[in-house]
Amino acid sequence: MPGRIFSLGKNKWQIVVEAGRHPVTGKLRRIHRIFYGSKREAKKEKAHLEMEVAQGKHASRGKITIGEYLSQWLKTHVAQLAPTTQRRYKEIVNKRIIPLIGTIPLSELRPSQIKNFYREVIKQGRLDGRRGGLSQESLTYVHRVLHKALNSAVEDEIIQHNPASAVTIPKISAYDIDDDDEETNARVLTSQQVETMLEAAKKTHYYPMLFLEVRTGLRRGELLGLRWQDIDWERRTISVRQTVSYTPEMGIHIKKKLKTKKSRRTIDVSKEVLAVLKQHQKEQEKLKMRHGQKYQDHDLIFCQPNGKPLHPDTISSWFPEFLESIGLPRLNFHCLRHTHASLLLQAGVDIKVISERLGHSSTRITYDIYSHLMPGMQKEAVDKLENLLKR
Repeated sequence: MPGRIFSLGKNKWQIVVEAGRHPVTGKLRRIHRIFYGSKREAKKEKAHLEMEVAQGKHASRGKITIGEYLSQWLKTHVAQLAPTTQRRYKEIVNKRIIPLIGTIPLSELRPSQIKNFYREVIKQGRLDGRRGGLSQESLTYVHRVLHKALNSAVEDEIIQHNPASAVTIPKISAYDIDDDDEETNARVLTSQQVETMLEAAKKTHYYPMLFLEVRTGLRRGELLGLRWQDIDWERRTISVRQTVSYTPEMGIHIKKKLKTKKSRRTIDVSKEVLAVLKQHQKEQEKLKMRHGQKYQDHDLIFCQPNGKPLHPDTISSWFPEFLESIGLPRLNFHCLRHTHASLLLQAGVDIKVISERLGHSSTRITYDIYSHLMPGMQKEAVDKLENLLKR
């Protein structure tokens, strides 16, 4: 319906233009404007206001969250689709989108947040709980649903542009693996490659982190969550009590609750590890002095120069580039966890001990991940048995 003009006295007019319906309440929205001037000028002002509405400049922003809009969108836009399609849309909206970015105001959603959302979806993995990770096809479908919903929000004049249009669907293979999930047929570095890596890392500020990771196999979030108080210098142990994580809604944050009971663990470390950490602690004390009261002390072993927790993606983005720059295979940071396990297997360490160090909920998981490294070890075991029986 076109806008209307009402006379409020000499050269005073009220202009009323409809601006669509509220996406959640469904109520009709009207924009009211008082204008002073001739009737001809008032008509021009009405036409100008109608054009602004058409361009989305008066779209309802308020505090409508993504979750609120999508819940309504499922009822109004998805209801006419085939039942199987409806079920899949509802599953993606209710189990993927709303839990991760549902509280973000719709008008404030940015492409960068959508990119982070896709990473979280990849880390979330399959919804059925099975192993194997999320398929590229499934991620594409998530993008399709989100893009379609945001297009509807543009049509409903809530937002002017679809932020998902500016986002390319990421290749799952380009992402580092989740802190809490593992992969089968894990790729690892050889002991010689580890030596090369650590020697080159001495020129970077990541050396203490890489040195510790190779010798503990901690998950990335566990490594970033370590505190100085978690080290028992006399008993030479490190306890895992918290993790650093990132979500689009909460940003970088410290989680006290670990994934499983087995994740909360204490592991032994060598004198060499403690020596590297002691030197790192001295360097950190210098940074504290430099920043003074601006230093945010969370007691973290690995943190930003000002004491804030590190973004988990920082090391994940840097590490493959670093390996490539020194002539080593381009692997993700999680490969160091697998490398730690493979080196222990080569050293003949029992699978149960390895499972405990890695914080797996069962030795079955450890075996599933590293069974491809064991055929050669089984042959070695047979040879040792024969030598023993020949005595």
